[in-house]
Amino acid sequence: MSYIALYREWRPLVFEDVVEQEHVVKTLKHSVSTGRIAHAYLFCGTRGTGKTTMAHILSRAINCLNPHDGNPCNECEICKGILSGSILDVLEIDAASNNSVDNIRDIRDEVAYSPTQAKYKVYIIDEVHMLSSGAFNALLKTLEEPPAHVVFILATTEPHKIPATILSRCQRFDFRRISVKSIMKRLETIASANNIFIEDEALKLMAKMSDGALRDAISLLDQCIAIGNEKISYEDVLSIVGIVNDTFMAEIVDAVKQKNIEKILGLVDTLIMDGKDIIQFVLDLVVYYRNLLLCKMVNHPEDVIDTYKSSLELMKSQSADLLSDEIIYTIKELSALVQSMRWASNPRILLEVSLIKLCDSGPSIPDDDMKARLSVLEKRLNSINSGMVKNSNNGMGETSLENMFPVSGGSAKPGTQNVNSNANTNTDANGSSRSSGNNTSGNENQDNKNSDNSASGKLNSAESTGHVDGQSSYKYLDSWDSVLEELKSCGRIVLYTNLLDTKAVELDDKKICIVFGEGKGFNKMLCSRAENIEIIEKAVAKVLGREVRVRCIDDDAFAEKRDKEKAAQKDELMEKARDIAQKLNVPFNIIDE
Repeated sequence: MSYIALYREWRPLVFEDVVEQEHVVKTLKHSVSTGRIAHAYLFCGTRGTGKTTMAHILSRAINCLNPHDGNPCNECEICKGILSGSILDVLEIDAASNNSVDNIRDIRDEVAYSPTQAKYKVYIIDEVHMLSSGAFNALLKTLEEPPAHVVFILATTEPHKIPATILSRCQRFDFRRISVKSIMKRLETIASANNIFIEDEALKLMAKMSDGALRDAISLLDQCIAIGNEKISYEDVLSIVGIVNDTFMAEIVDAVKQKNIEKILGLVDTLIMDGKDIIQFVLDLVVYYRNLLLCKMVNHPEDVIDTYKSSLELMKSQSADLLSDEIIYTIKELSALVQSMRWASNPRILLEVSLIKLCDSGPSIPDDDMKARLSVLEKRLNSINSGMVKNSNNGMGETSLENMFPVSGGSAKPGTQNVNSNANTNTDANGSSRSSGNNTSGNENQDNKNSDNSASGKLNSAESTGHVDGQSSYKYLDSWDSVLEELKSCGRIVLYTNLLDTKAVELDDKKICIVFGEGKGFNKMLCSRAENIEIIEKAVAKVLGREVRVRCIDDDAFAEKRDKEKAAQKDELMEKARDIAQKLNVPFNIIDE
């Protein structure tokens, strides 16, 4: 096959050609120049950042017959042989398909023999995290005491999956994501060499879509060139990557704001008929709403939003007509939608329902605001009981729950229904409220006063328990990172790595739950062992200065328990508010969520 893909044709041959990895290049060049060659290297980083390329350059540099300032000459017999793959002393292994114990045992047997042509026998193991536990154990001894003529270069996108015993025996280098500017510059160079003109907007879009991976950007450019046009436009790139432009996003946002359901359904149909990826569309829509929020909250959004001037002006115009709470509410709804769509048999229906829901609702009043509102209500109630709240005629003035509960944090959802607890209350000519009941005034006032005092006491009691805000009394342990660092400093690396992505929740002063996320069942099982629990408890006690009991739970189990408790506490809270409203003979509004 005569044609070679662009990312292979333009693969760097010397260290300096590797884009934006100067911190790795400087170290490796100096190591080669001084002859300080380590027996094992570990290259970590996201895809397409140059890990395998750097491994190939290093394998030639340490074996080159005529190195130049740490770089391979790429002209000597050894360099040409490695480039062509004819020298067997440099072997590249894909750990994804060669991950068994037998594969590593073969390597272990081969390293005993000296290289046939080169100075060093080099083993490049790509995606090393895919090796099985047995394979890692077989590799461990070889890495610990390797022959002088062997160099291992390990590459991975997920270093957290590699055992600590392997990590500690390698020189680790972390590869950075490549910036949009550098990717654009590289793409422009490649395009010019192929006599292809690319619009600036098209270049920027390709660079942004690559997500810091230069190889992905070059592959996308290769695909665009395959169209056959001498000029690659912004629309060409859009059609290939399967995303929509900002104009379409703006139409969706306007339709949601205008509650134009027919237009929304029409736009979704257009999206489907054009063959666009629905999940990718929702992800892009989340980013668009994020940009709208930044336009509203930041004085100079052009400094933090990487987009075109025309699109930025459109976002500024749209954000002026939206509330911050509306945007935040929409982002949360769309983010939750993405997770639901991944497992849905018909994601289109979920998308349509969610957009209609956004038209028919708005941001709810935060639960955190409930405590403040009840606090205001309690003060007003105490003032009434002490005779401090009177109207100009020395009578009880009209009291509305809106005054007691000052609205903040956004508007309530539609569908509100009013439940008036004083439906039988009449108003006299002076504007004073009086009950239609037949009880004597003295007895009624005394009973109400006793009831109010009782309600106020319950409110104070509830507030002291931390449940007034309608939220769970659980709180995340702020010093959990310090606990992890304590485990690390004590040499408990296995526990440390298995607890990296966890959260700790304080049930009370003596109980802590470690919450493991989805897919962390093995990590939970390992940490739940009695001996490991004891180690974790000692580390927590050292950081907090008190003894605690620790248990491990799944995120789903914790979330379910927390939601149940929150619902129960919110119901209790609303009942207390209803009782207080009844004592004051004021309307009580229930927001139907």
